Amino acid sequence: MKILNQVNYIGGLGADWWIGSGFKDAFEDAGHQFFWYTAADDLEARMREVKPDILFTSQGELAKGKLRIFLDARRRGVKIVMRVDAFFGDNPIMRDALAKEDPADIYFGEVEGSRMDIFKKTTGKPYVIIANAAHHRHHFPTEPVSKYACDIVFLGARLPDKREAFTKLLFPLMKKYRVQVYGPNWTLKDNALRSLGFIARKVGAPGLSERLQRLRLTIPVDEENQLYSSAKICINIHERGENMRTLRHLILNERTFKIPACGGFEICDFVPPVRNYFTEEEMVMADDANGDWIADWFRKIDYYMHHDEERKKIQSAGTTRALRDHTYRNRVAQLLSLLGVPR
Repeated sequence: MKILNQVNYIGGLGADWWIGSGFKDAFEDAGHQFFWYTAADDLEARMREVKPDILFTSQGELAKGKLRIFLDARRRGVKIVMRVDAFFGDNPIMRDALAKEDPADIYFGEVEGSRMDIFKKTTGKPYVIIANAAHHRHHFPTEPVSKYACDIVFLGARLPDKREAFTKLLFPLMKKYRVQVYGPNWTLKDNALRSLGFIARKVGAPGLSERLQRLRLTIPVDEENQLYSSAKICINIHERGENMRTLRHLILNERTFKIPACGGFEICDFVPPVRNYFTEEEMVMADDANGDWIADWFRKIDYYMHHDEERKKIQSAGTTRALRDHTYRNRVAQLLSLLGVPR
């Protein structure tokens, strides 16, 4: 089959590129052909060129007046998989298209819990959780390497929505342990490259933009597993509100699955849906049982820093679970099963 997938632009550092790349390789490993369409493409022209059997798109395309394209494609037999989220109602065109028409075969997203009940109630359509995952070509256990050896590692962007979380969860650790931090937006050089890449896209130079984005990679993709396997503890922090009690999106990030897949020992902030994917014996999460999960975060980091055998036992179980159930191969199999098409 031919798969056509939406991405903002080729080769970026955003989640849409990394997630799309995971799906791409999983589909190709299953014998399918995979193609991209970007924000700069004419979707109708791209569909005529590729002639896809399955189109992956998002609710935002409805706000751009592409409802007819999706309806026509479905009548021709194209299966449409549309990513939706709880903000679908912010745009009346998007909301009405979803409520009054049926532009997709599957409406899916990574949002967990009851937050998508408003979508189901407003549109009358089912919502399917397709969680993020590990990339089977890059995320697998490897031997530790000395250049990444440390007590604690965090790999992720310095996002504004995580400012409070970094202040309360990450920075205090640097006073006590050997902590290494990698990812976009942490240095002046990286922020300058980000700005130049944005300008390059705006002036119609996507190739230059892609090269600039690649210069921003602080960890080569094929060394990410070395990073996670070499640290004693790999911490995972999600986007949270300023009071640290709420999650901005209630989405399990890719790190949730990548760390254990790479053979790393993960300690996750308080995100209850983690338990839908990993047991307490497979992943450590800060607990809010006493109403203070931040204190439990530091307690567990200190405990597992000094209990090697317990740490290694949980890491091994988490790695087994991630590689068995939580790669993009698993997510592709789930989607194809929902669509009722051969794998």
